[in-house]
Parts: sequence; structure tokens; C-alpha cells
Amino acid sequence: MNLRTICICMLSSFLLLSPASAQEQDDQSATELLSQYFDNVFGGDERLISGHIYYGPAQGSIRGHPYYFDDSWKNGVIETPTAKFNDLQVKFDITLNKVILKYTTTDYATYQIGLNSGSMIRIEIGSSEFIPLPGTGESTGIPFAEVISKGPVLYLITKEKSLEITGSAGSADYEYKEYMKQYLFHNGMLIPFRSKNTLYRTFPEIERTLKRYVRQNSLYLIKNRINERKKLIDHCNTLLSGTNE
Repeated sequence: MNLRTICICMLSSFLLLSPASAQEQDDQSATELLSQYFDNVFGGDERLISGHIYYGPAQGSIRGHPYYFDDSWKNGVIETPTAKFNDLQVKFDITLNKVILKYTTTDYATYQIGLNSGSMIRIEIGSSEFIPLPGTGESTGIPFAEVISKGPVLYLITKEKSLEITGSAGSADYEYKEYMKQYLFHNGMLIPFRSKNTLYRTFPEIERTLKRYVRQNSLYLIKNRINERKKLIDHCNTLLSGTNE
């Protein structure tokens, strides 16, 4: 149920509780008036403004935050199959797997909305690009992956957080713990990217060249070295692009 529908239902309930003498029009006319009112006031494109009101992260003795980057608003762009929405203010709550939109109505009321993700095909948050994780199907809970490297091979990262009991002594009772997964996407296949050997097995024809690049550039390719892994994937994409020409 989108925000417009929620608010229409709320106002409809209010009208039903009003004195009968104030209802000079039939129910259908009242509904039409409410629809017209929200068309004018909200002015929202339902290709984008669809979701639930977001009330912020959990409160209490908690360390950290539930967002992909930090708890500040970022400039964003959201694309659907039929439209592109620029100059948005967004956050990415990876505990709920929701892109949060800071939305100002035409009468200057401000809402935070957890957008339904089913119609989104691409998101920009700051300088980072996100796409639906390939192979996850269509739903309102599609996980979004950050695109780290583009080319014949996509290097993708997903992150999620969960609120857990603090494992060490401190002032907070709970903390947000982050979990990350990495993937390669090539020729329609989504491959968990666990180590450099994943790349070597996937592209045996350029394995020697990739190994030489790793040695020459002293790359240390453990899981949390995203930038160094990106260098290797970028080089792999350069080699594959040259092979395909």
C-alpha cells in the first residue's frame, strides 16, 4: 500500500466519524474529492513514491547505525523501467533492505519513506552505483548490490546488518553487525567471489596473465581488500575486452 492510499484511507475514516450533516455528498463523490486532494497536495509519481512511512532506526542503548554508508542523507538517483528520478535525498537501510527517500510534499510536509524496490532497476547513492542482485527475481525485497567493477565481468558486493547483543563490555547493550558478500557476474552466471582462485577457475585462458599482474602489483587479495580486488577485476575486464574484439 503506497503513501497516497494510506492517507486517503485515514481521511476517509475521519469523514466517516464526522457528523452526518456535514456529509452532503455521497461516498463516491467524497472519495473522488479525496483523490483529487492528494493528487494536488502530494504530487508524487507512484512509479517512485510507493512504500511505507519510515520512522528511523531502533532507539535505545545501541552502537552503530543500520545504513550502508553512514546516517547522513546522500544525493541519489533512482531509475525504473519507465522513468529516471534525479536530485533525490536518500539513505540505504541494509537492516530492512530499504532505500529511504526523504520526500517533501507540495504543501511542504516532509516524510521518510521506505521505498518498495520491485520497480527499481538502478540506484545511485553519492558516487556509488547499485543494481538488483542478478538472479533474485522480482519482489519488493530484492537485495541491491553495489557495482565495484564493470565490464564483461561485474564485481558486485552486497551488505546487510543485524541488530545483535553486544559481545564485549561497553556502554551499549546492542550493536549493528555488518555482513558482506561478494560476487562475480558473467555470462548470466552469479558466482560467489571467495578468493583469487575463483577468478582463475572462471577464466583459465588468462590465468597466467592474471597471476603475473598480481605479483607485479603486490596485490593482497583477502576478502576485505576491496580496492585491490577491484584492480584485479578491472585488469581482467581489460583482458577480456581485448580478447572479444
